[in-house]
Amino acid sequence: MHNNADKILSIINYIEEHLTEKIDLDEIANVVHYSKYHLHRMFTNIVGFTVHNYIQRRKLTEAAKLLVLSNRSIIDIALLSGYKSQRSFTTAFKMLYKKSPNAFRECGEFYPLQLKFVLQNFETTLFPARMMEIKIVSHDEIYLVGYMTDTKKGFGKIDECWTKLHKIKNSIPNKINGDFLIGINDYSDDFSYESERPRPVHYAAAEISNFNNISKDMITKVIPMNKYVVFTYRGKIQDHIYPVMKYIYKVWFSQSTSQLNDYARYDLVRYGEIADDNGLSIIEVWIPILSSNS
Repeated sequence: MHNNADKILSIINYIEEHLTEKIDLDEIANVVHYSKYHLHRMFTNIVGFTVHNYIQRRKLTEAAKLLVLSNRSIIDIALLSGYKSQRSFTTAFKMLYKKSPNAFRECGEFYPLQLKFVLQNFETTLFPARMMEIKIVSHDEIYLVGYMTDTKKGFGKIDECWTKLHKIKNSIPNKINGDFLIGINDYSDDFSYESERPRPVHYAAAEISNFNNISKDMITKVIPMNKYVVFTYRGKIQDHIYPVMKYIYKVWFSQSTSQLNDYARYDLVRYGEIADDNGLSIIEVWIPILSSNS
């Protein structure tokens, strides 16, 4: 007898095989012999989206790929994606990608917002499945102040930096964006192409408007203006971020046309200071990428 996870995986495969067709909750419930209620509850809890939302996100992600990597007309892509008109397709596409299909095609850069769900194990899959938003942004310089450690001295030193920062975070002068603290893994000084797990310099920091009146025992850092792909999700601050980074670099980038910026060798993570009733905060992972014309 198949368990619910097995059934959900069979549904995922069914959706992939019929992405260019009109499929809905009723049809899928009949295929797997589940009630709509049970299917909805199981699918939403395991995948992180309703059946309808997941199908729409998959269709539009594949449409985005065709916009950049093919010469098909927008109306052809709209019809192939199951939309009856270019207008309805454009409306749905803008809701997900925040720009029109034509503008997305002109940018010439494909990035997937919903890859096919893969249930490897709950610990490593729930993060990517429940990404709230993925977007590409350009950002001005970021001024930071905090504490730094070289992880060659051991990753345990990272906790010491954060402990020191939390003790004085409310008294940092010129602090802005107070709802977030920032962690950075900086690989620029000693990046090794031979190491499978490089040991970066780590910063635990707060964002500030300027460096006036900063305590002498704190480190200051300027992050230059850059283009980023930003992954937003809800998580517990104390949870290890490795599964998220593994998904981003191993899965997401492999399906995207975005390229890492060799002149910005760091990962930046914004940790929300406000948690909900379940202890979950907004967490944003910012990865520097090349501009399309680089």
